[in-house]
Amino acid sequence: MPRDHIPTAVQRAVLVEAGHRCAIPTCRSTTTEIAHIVPWAESQDNSFENLIALCPNCHTRFDQKKDIDRLSVKAYKQNLAVLNNRYGECERRLFALIAKNGERVFLLGPGGDVLVANAVQDGFFEDKNVQGMTFDINGSDGYFKSFPLTFTYWVTDAGMAFIKRYVDGVEMG
Repeated sequence: MPRDHIPTAVQRAVLVEAGHRCAIPTCRSTTTEIAHIVPWAESQDNSFENLIALCPNCHTRFDQKKDIDRLSVKAYKQNLAVLNNRYGECERRLFALIAKNGERVFLLGPGGDVLVANAVQDGFFEDKNVQGMTFDINGSDGYFKSFPLTFTYWVTDAGMAFIKRYVDGVEMG
């Protein structure tokens, strides 16, 4: 049976879901292909739910070499929905970086508190409130506000466990 063409709108949705990057958290290559989670030969399914964006290397490792198993790819697909609805690009990049280097302390510049607010709220990162440089506003009416120029965060045990599940392809949702 000839393979049906994947509709352009479905292809676009799959790529947008993964941020036009490989859905494998430790890869995130910008060169992507659309892969069937359950192979076309078994499913004849071109639905959004059965498709995932993978780079050519990860696609080969999944389809041909079987280095990446189907359960992991299903989990990566499921996790995209969780991560995309909860965490911003900065948080997701920090998760991947922490997974690679294992560092539990990191610094962010001005506005960094906003970029990781959901991970802090979920107990994955803890603001250590290290005193440092500030930008102070002194109004002529007595108004005073001090803005920190750096934020120091600690990755909690819960954060490390979450990041491990994320990179290992364990479903989070």
